[in-house]
Amino acid sequence: MAYKKGEDRRQRVLFPDCIDDYVGQDAPVRLMDAFIDRLDMEQLGFQRFTPADTGAPGYDPRDMMKLYVYGYYYEVRSSRKLARQCSVNIEVMWLLNKLTPDFRTIADFRKDNKRAIERTFREFNRFCYGEELFSKSFVSIDGSKFKAVNAKDRNFTLNKLDDRIARLDQHIAHYMEELDACDEEEGPRLSREELEHKLEVCKGRKELYEGYRELLEQSGERQISLTDPDARLMKANEGFSVGYNTQVAVDAGSHMIAGFQVTNSPTDHGQITGVAGDVKNEYGVDILEATADKGYESPEDHANALASGIVPNVIQRDGGCTEEVKFDYREAEVSDEQKASTAPEDLRACLEAGVIPEAYKDILSDVKVREVKAHKPDVTDAEVLKMSDEQMRAEAVRGYFVRDAERNLVYCPQGEILRQKSIKRNGTIRYCNKLACKRCKHKCTSADFKEADFNKDTLIITARGYKPSADPHGDAGGDKPQRHHRETVVKKVVSYVLHLDERKMDQRKCLSEHPFGTLKRSLGQYYFLLKGFAKVTAEVAMFCLSYNMRRAINIKGVPALLAALR
Repeated sequence: MAYKKGEDRRQRVLFPDCIDDYVGQDAPVRLMDAFIDRLDMEQLGFQRFTPADTGAPGYDPRDMMKLYVYGYYYEVRSSRKLARQCSVNIEVMWLLNKLTPDFRTIADFRKDNKRAIERTFREFNRFCYGEELFSKSFVSIDGSKFKAVNAKDRNFTLNKLDDRIARLDQHIAHYMEELDACDEEEGPRLSREELEHKLEVCKGRKELYEGYRELLEQSGERQISLTDPDARLMKANEGFSVGYNTQVAVDAGSHMIAGFQVTNSPTDHGQITGVAGDVKNEYGVDILEATADKGYESPEDHANALASGIVPNVIQRDGGCTEEVKFDYREAEVSDEQKASTAPEDLRACLEAGVIPEAYKDILSDVKVREVKAHKPDVTDAEVLKMSDEQMRAEAVRGYFVRDAERNLVYCPQGEILRQKSIKRNGTIRYCNKLACKRCKHKCTSADFKEADFNKDTLIITARGYKPSADPHGDAGGDKPQRHHRETVVKKVVSYVLHLDERKMDQRKCLSEHPFGTLKRSLGQYYFLLKGFAKVTAEVAMFCLSYNMRRAINIKGVPALLAALR
């Protein structure tokens, strides 16, 4: 029995097939075509939304946007690969009416229309609102790390720069010794010319690193990325990588992405109010409930969320279903109108006055106004503030961790520099230097490495195992460490017990982690092609738009969505 045979590719036909016949009526490309055609390109901010009167004709931004939506939907993001699709892919030929823009034109469109692409994602969500695809009941928030266009070797932290400069100093000293040996004719292994070349290379590299360090200290940043200046080194599941922390809010009913934000924060602390606030405005609701995992635990952020009309159902580390939320107490008369209002300014006024708003009567209880002691915001460690850099180092050697608040670094008792590692949930700043500790035999802290925690007002703390003299300018060896007293003040705070929705928290993992799995594993979108916050945000918008289109098609189907667009 013979195999099935197709048509002869060299066979000429009198009446060619219509290209529309090659595209199915339920093909996703038809939804892309109809949706982009109905957009107001001028209102969204696309460039060249009207053709120029002179010069060579350009490409319609609608056609270029269709090409990008198709590409991100089917895992083709590179401008060169998209240019090839225009010549070999029958659906792209149908979509663009056989237009074949070159890769530079395609790449420039994405670069020049960053904000407009982001608005297109929101426009598709608004279309889905009209089709009642979003339940608007509550959202689940989560974050995930995406790799940036920046290798780890092109990223420098202050600790990394300090270590490299120290190693270069050792190399320079070694080559200088070799040159001296060359002068004394002791037979060096390298010639004078080779030694001088290596010495110049080390000096040039050291000067470069010192420039990076000075730039970081002046700007207050903790690290610098040379390829993508906005990307940061952060911990991901696969290890450390340079990238961005992308936050998404997923609608509970449709599992569609309701909103997103791109950050370079290595953690999720303090992200709920920003992400959920944007979704709340898009939804047009008075109160929005949100749920998140333990990584979003931040008392200040949760208080701001409640004051903004957002209920943060964040999973507690102790497994409980309640959380204490505090506000600075402001004694004031609260009217019935304010109590019944859901405006953010009225919600904050009620919460700070110790009054539970009507919108929160079922989730807040146990109002308590009490006095608490706190340090004055102004630093009172006057002696440390007046010290020079050399004096701070000398003071640290006597058995202290001394913090230079202006440069945001700490000197340890061994004379090493500790840089800021992280900010804890209670606002304490943690400093460490793992590279220095590998060579150090002293145990200055209870931790494996020299990790010292300072609050924002502390400038000096006693190191473990040291007994410096009571006189801060005397000799070490006294029995009592120097005490640095700071004036305390008493202030009033009002606290509430926030009752968390356990049912919503149980659904969190099924909601917010699924989109990241689809984007990263199914669509291969675990890295960015563009650089900078604005361009990366546009790329995330394309990620989310392609994901929401898939969800909408799975829920209603292409024919129903096309009928709604007409």
